[in-house]
Amino acid sequence: MTAPTTRPGSGTAGVPLLEVRDLQVGVPGRDGPLALVHGLSFAVDAGRTLGIVGESGSGKSMTSLAIMGLLPPGATASGSVRLRTQRHPEGEELLSAGAGRLRGLRGDRMAMIFQDPLSCLNPYYRVGVQVAEAHRVHRGSSRRQARALAVDVLGRVGIPRPHQRVDDYPYQFSGGMRQRIMIAMSLVCEPDLLIADEPTTALDVTVQAQILALLSDLQREFGTGMIYITHDLAVVSQVAEDILVLREGRPVEHGPAEQIFSDPQQDYTRELLDAVPRIDDPVPAPHLQGGTTPLRPPGTSWGGGTP
Repeated sequence: MTAPTTRPGSGTAGVPLLEVRDLQVGVPGRDGPLALVHGLSFAVDAGRTLGIVGESGSGKSMTSLAIMGLLPPGATASGSVRLRTQRHPEGEELLSAGAGRLRGLRGDRMAMIFQDPLSCLNPYYRVGVQVAEAHRVHRGSSRRQARALAVDVLGRVGIPRPHQRVDDYPYQFSGGMRQRIMIAMSLVCEPDLLIADEPTTALDVTVQAQILALLSDLQREFGTGMIYITHDLAVVSQVAEDILVLREGRPVEHGPAEQIFSDPQQDYTRELLDAVPRIDDPVPAPHLQGGTTPLRPPGTSWGGGTP
């Protein structure tokens, strides 16, 4: 893998790599369609990270699945999701793209890191085969070329002795190493857009910090636009330049990370910030109330700092 030159359509001169406009996602309900995402709009630039934050059930993962064309059976999406690629520098509409075209884009021009690497890795195949599969499918590399590429990218994501471990199975790796393998799989074709759906949720804080640093380093190297999905504002503060706060499928607040953390405009955003534990705070982190009721005694609020 070599650092790519600027790709046509990868988001240049103020033109975003990904544009989402009025995204609506719904699923069938007992009494009719049930809306999960309501009128969501945002953009992602090449080389920048948008953090999408909110509680469980706020629509974060459904948004990412709609972008990738991976919604569960019966779910529907409307609005507009446009991705700029070499083939379509003016922007290609993903919601109306056919299944074949979406398969051509996934793993190549856009990729996703899922929450649980153990359930996403096939236990019957060696990790090198799984890492190189996308490159063989999209770029037509030979078996020998694919193996060499797998060794290279596993080394890049911090797997020790990659020339040996390329032949190991997923169960032979720790949780943190499996997550690194998932990152390697997502980056093997150097995608323009990377969606990371809570990739550090099940990891301890030390491994979590290593994974966050790795994602930042690789993003700088390849100029990838990234969406980082999490419920953890302390984590997103380390990786995102822009933040979108969701609640019950609706946008609550959207802006630069510095502004969101230093001067949040909405009560719900302040509640999320207040819910982040601080090492110097004697007051236990509260449960979210979803209203304007103060969650801490006077004088113990977030105080405008970053997590």
